[in-house]
Amino acid sequence: MTNISKIYLIFFMIFSCSSEEQQVQKDIQKLLDQCVLAVTTKDIDLYMQGIPDDFVIKDENGNYITKKMQREYALRDWAIIDTTLSNNYVVDSLRVYGDSAMVFTSQKWKRIMFQKDGVTTDTVLTAQTHREVWKKRKSVWINYKIDELGGDIFVNGQKYNP
Repeated sequence: MTNISKIYLIFFMIFSCSSEEQQVQKDIQKLLDQCVLAVTTKDIDLYMQGIPDDFVIKDENGNYITKKMQREYALRDWAIIDTTLSNNYVVDSLRVYGDSAMVFTSQKWKRIMFQKDGVTTDTVLTAQTHREVWKKRKSVWINYKIDELGGDIFVNGQKYNP
């Protein structure tokens, strides 16, 4: 094989990997967009469609949340949300390993939430980053694990420190 042939082969391998990762990113982003729609419209059935039975979230405190718990928590949390103003959940970067992908995402979610009195509202913005493990099952990418990497919360424009 000539040096020129080797260069073309290397270029082809880099380009095809890049193209594959671009397609995976597009596929996963479409699913994140579906999640955003489910959260914005509070459609629990649509939300749960994207969660496998053996799904586990490890939160920033090291606690594990199962699929059943996630459904309960979502409904509980949605009950105190009056309106979602915006929700931007994007793939920042990823690396594909066969039928698995390590995906780094960021989310900015702005919503109007009820205070404890159930009447007064606050505008809350959460900016969070995640490390996610996605697996391809039956030609569909499924999010299997989320590690929250941290972020900020703002209430009525002021940084909230719990």
